[in-house]
Amino acid sequence: MRAILAFLTRLPTGKEAGIEEIASRSYLFPFAALAIALPLTLFSYLLFRYVEPDIAALFTLITLYLLTGLLHLDGVADFFDGLMAGGSKERRINVMKDAKIGIAGLFATFVILISSFIAIKEASAFIYPALLIAEVSAKLGMNTCMIAGRRFEPGWGTGALFVEACTPVRYLLALVCSLLIVSAATFFIPLTFAIGMFSLCIAIISSTIVAITGATKFGTVSGDMIGAANEITRTIVLLIWAILSKQLHQAF
Repeated sequence: MRAILAFLTRLPTGKEAGIEEIASRSYLFPFAALAIALPLTLFSYLLFRYVEPDIAALFTLITLYLLTGLLHLDGVADFFDGLMAGGSKERRINVMKDAKIGIAGLFATFVILISSFIAIKEASAFIYPALLIAEVSAKLGMNTCMIAGRRFEPGWGTGALFVEACTPVRYLLALVCSLLIVSAATFFIPLTFAIGMFSLCIAIISSTIVAITGATKFGTVSGDMIGAANEITRTIVLLIWAILSKQLHQAF
């Protein structure tokens, strides 16, 4: 588990492992979400109690990326640069692999960040369990993108290792882990269980769309697409909680 945390977070785990070992244990990604979301939720809760909502949301978002790093956000930029590039499949792949970030990648990154900021602010009344469920959904999104990638051509780099390692059994384990975590997180909060289950469904749908869209444009599912699925899924789930927070508030 420490190897998974070392890969998905910037937490000082004192553990290094080969990418093959991490890929074979990717079904533990939903548990890594706990290590990210629990301290983040506590910090965010205190922020919203003592500072202005805009500042609290901003520092919550900054803290999220201090905990997770910018690897997956970089995947969003690379994925959308390649997605919006013209020409042949080979040219789009080369654009996605390019270390430089284009305007499409910058715009996609901006949309993810500003949407997450607004969602965190609007969902502040239910910052727990919103942040926790969003992070678990994001990690399940990564697993879903991996398993969907097995339908397409073999890819390259680390993405290919994760796709190959994500067998149906391992994906089922990731799904069960996600269901258990979300169930436990919402057990004592009326109505949130249904939203939590809906969030996991959205995670599966959104990341499958990312995989299919990517495979259509590039012929395969890459590491950038898996990272993009993480960011896109988290943002969508946070927006869902933001939209439903007023209804939840009225219900309580």
